Amino acid sequence: MYRLDTICGGLERDRGVQLSEIIGYRLDMARCAGLRCLHALLADTPFKPADTTALLLVRERPGCDQTELGHALAGNRSVGMKVATRLEARGLLVRSGGRDRRSKGLYITPEGEAVLADLLARHSEAEALLASALSEADRRLLLHLLGKVERAVLEQESAHAVPRDDAQRAARERAPA
Repeated sequence: MYRLDTICGGLERDRGVQLSEIIGYRLDMARCAGLRCLHALLADTPFKPADTTALLLVRERPGCDQTELGHALAGNRSVGMKVATRLEARGLLVRSGGRDRRSKGLYITPEGEAVLADLLARHSEAEALLASALSEADRRLLLHLLGKVERAVLEQESAHAVPRDDAQRAARERAPA
């Protein structure tokens, strides 16, 4: 998964690098531990960790669309559509009027609120386990540092992104006539 010869920050030149020194690796391992914990706590339900994220996002942002949901799930519109469809089939979400006539917004149902309350209680158990070795100050610091890492990556991605119109124009120019 991680090639030591392509890692940022100059570590690729250090033959003595340890996995424990690679931020991305440590983030992945922490994420995997969190997901294992959540999957264990959700094992007696038909739900996945992504379902909690989806229900919580829709509750926080009523009328959001599948694209926004997909991005919140670290995916794209098709990921959002798949999760929304699954939750709608269970009666936890409904699709209704969106930002414009072409889009459909997502809204949580009363049944979705009840399920979300149960899922959040289970997630609280997982959070408590994940943070059990941290003081409250350590927990706040960890969340702050993770936010900084995420913002740095997002800023880097934004700085190197080709605006959509420019990308479309370049594709048209490369296309055979």
